[in-house]
Amino acid sequence: MIIEDCNAMNFLISTVLKKDFNITSAKNGIDAMHQLQSDLNRDLIILNISDVESDNFQLLEHISTSSVLKDIHRVVISDSNDEQLRSKSAELGASLFITKPFDPVLLSDSVRDLIKLNETSFGKKRKFSINMNIF
Repeated sequence: MIIEDCNAMNFLISTVLKKDFNITSAKNGIDAMHQLQSDLNRDLIILNISDVESDNFQLLEHISTSSVLKDIHRVVISDSNDEQLRSKSAELGASLFITKPFDPVLLSDSVRDLIKLNETSFGKKRKFSINMNIF
């Protein structure tokens, strides 16, 4: 699941990741939550978060406290290198915190590594999906 408000950045991330992953779309965070409720087969969420007051940060909080969603890997991408945002994201279960600008190949490699970790942890291979949200 990619939650990114910049269409160009969203396009860049999805272009890099679609080589290795299935990507679907949602119109906004509400649509994303509906999709998550109807299809829990999500393994990774990439959120663009600018500060702790943003809607995406609230979504990160919701995911981390949900008994059903909390095991989904979370990657935060931000244009801020604020230490408070970085530490709160880690507290809420973000596996990675990446600041913009970033190398899209590094993001792809990191996503692949997280998914391989997930495969190793569960001892089975699964088809992984990334859901793409634009808002």
